[in-house]
Amino acid sequence: MLLSYNQIMPTTLPIEIYDLLEKKVGKEEAREVGKILTASFNAIEKKAEAVVIQKKAEIKEELTKELATKEDLAKLEGRLNERITSLEGRLNERITSLEGRLNERITSLEGKINERFTAADWKMRVYFLILIFVILLTNPRSLDLIAKVLGLLR
Repeated sequence: MLLSYNQIMPTTLPIEIYDLLEKKVGKEEAREVGKILTASFNAIEKKAEAVVIQKKAEIKEELTKELATKEDLAKLEGRLNERITSLEGRLNERITSLEGRLNERITSLEGKINERFTAADWKMRVYFLILIFVILLTNPRSLDLIAKVLGLLR
């Protein structure tokens, strides 16, 4: 805390100084010197107060430059919110793009799997027919049975 000049130095002369001046130069001259000294002290006091006010203003200005105000923080928060929103938008775009690509790959894989199952289904049918044909050709009784079922032989 800065002290004012009134707290540091009195504006009236101590009685001892006045008495000493009165002995050395006389009563009238001592009063004149006392008035001059008091006026000087008052001028010094005003100058000191002006310097204190100036220093306070300088310190305040310096602190204002260094410290963030509520307005500065609000601006910064706004910029951060804008940046976050921008990043969220870009992230959502990338996620959507990835979802699209994954769906395309899944659809492609489903198609390939369906093609393979269809091909395997036809192969199994052909194998089954070949197996029946081989059984019929190698077993003479099976031919008689088929002929009776179809009504060729009576």
